Amino acid sequence: MIVALAGDHAGLPIRDRLAEVVAGAGHVPLLVGPDDSDGKIDYPIAAEAVGRAIGSALAHRGILICGSGAGMCVAANRMPGVRAATAPDVYTAAQMVEHDAVNVLTLGARILDPDTCDEIVRAFIGATFDGADRYSRRLQQVHDLERKRNMNPLFHLHAAGQSPWLDNIRRDILDDGTIARYISDYSVTGLTSNPTIFCKAIADTDLYDEAIGDCPDDADPQEIFFSLALDDLTRAASLFEATWQATCGNDGCVSLEVSPVLANDAAATIQQAAMLWDRVECPNLLIKIPGTHEGAEAIEATIAAGINVNVTLLFSPDQYEAAAEAYIAGIEQRHAKGLDLGVTSVASIFVSRWDGPTREHLADDLCNRVGIAMTTQCYRSYRRLFSSDRWKTLEAAGARPQRLLVASTSVKDPSLKPTFYCEALIAPGTINTMPEATLHAFAKEGVVGDPIPEDGGDADAILARVEESGIDLGSLATQLQEQGRDAFIASWHELIDAIAAKRSALQQA
Repeated sequence: MIVALAGDHAGLPIRDRLAEVVAGAGHVPLLVGPDDSDGKIDYPIAAEAVGRAIGSALAHRGILICGSGAGMCVAANRMPGVRAATAPDVYTAAQMVEHDAVNVLTLGARILDPDTCDEIVRAFIGATFDGADRYSRRLQQVHDLERKRNMNPLFHLHAAGQSPWLDNIRRDILDDGTIARYISDYSVTGLTSNPTIFCKAIADTDLYDEAIGDCPDDADPQEIFFSLALDDLTRAASLFEATWQATCGNDGCVSLEVSPVLANDAAATIQQAAMLWDRVECPNLLIKIPGTHEGAEAIEATIAAGINVNVTLLFSPDQYEAAAEAYIAGIEQRHAKGLDLGVTSVASIFVSRWDGPTREHLADDLCNRVGIAMTTQCYRSYRRLFSSDRWKTLEAAGARPQRLLVASTSVKDPSLKPTFYCEALIAPGTINTMPEATLHAFAKEGVVGDPIPEDGGDADAILARVEESGIDLGSLATQLQEQGRDAFIASWHELIDAIAAKRSALQQA
């Protein structure tokens, strides 16, 4: 664990001592903020330095020292992602982490002797969140209070039961605290990534050049990519850790995809998913596996191994139900062996990609409605599968339902409102992952209306008319999945080539 430490003019004299306590406990101290103890250091400046370290996930916890601890507490709690409290004794220092998920300790250098400060710091960094239902419930209520400070449409979307996730990651939006602000200001509770997102981030910017240049000369480009991606996603996961804790593992996740080249190779997918999972101690990481025919085998085996899975590239109820069945079968394997059933999974339904290839064949009132109708049918299947007696038996034993995730929600038709798909697909218990542009648009102009009808509403009638227009929806669903797979494979190759080219250029520089 990395612990950021800062002090004002009253606290700075003992900062180095407390850093030694942190190191002695087996953790990494990170000294931030002003170092000039001869002058006056205002406590908000020091508090901001630790807050930025927490908000950028460069530190997991923070310690702030001023005269009384009070000023630091006030200032730190204005920073996104910070839950700061003052501890006058060892009991409070441990209890505020165990019960309240406090991540920043503030201390009063003028009211506590140095030895007491040492013991308080040891208690603080040695404690972990308890996770009992009452503590998780209260932490969720704290998050709700934070969200209420920003009553934009994304708050109302979350209040309607749908979790807004960010469909993007890039090192600069980690470093500058943008993701932390999305969590506090936009009610964002998770994050997804894919090969195309990483390709744009690594190939089109210099954000990763230094890290690529530091890799061994003989490092494989795929290995370099996974190292870069896991570094970013591990940091992002720490920002969502409190959401994960508050929801008992039902939210607060980040996603990393196995190589899309393996989409039709179940054995290789299973092996790589296990490798990625084992490389990080990150309980809120989801391994993305394509929902192909071979993917279903990999999903079941990966869930049975206790690894969280995001099933991606699903387009139709048939594809979705196969993914859900694979998840349930994996949980049943664990149940039969008496293993913990607390494995997290989501199933990602791609929406907007339906509407391009169907638009020119349909009447105006059916245009841009195929993806919505397909997703609505998937939601009906979701409600049926996860309210069945078969599932209730597993849920009673501790299993979590595989949540439905709405993906590919950016509009392709410029005549549509940017929030068109998001507004049409609101449903309690589900997730909507949005690109940054869509997220900003929903925060500004999104409308939270009625949820998707559990019985599918008019989806069946809409899709019957679509098929009457000569479109074979089953064949098109297969085609869209294959096209999505191929697009991710192309991005993957472009990404690996870009890493190899950058490394070569950096070595020659």
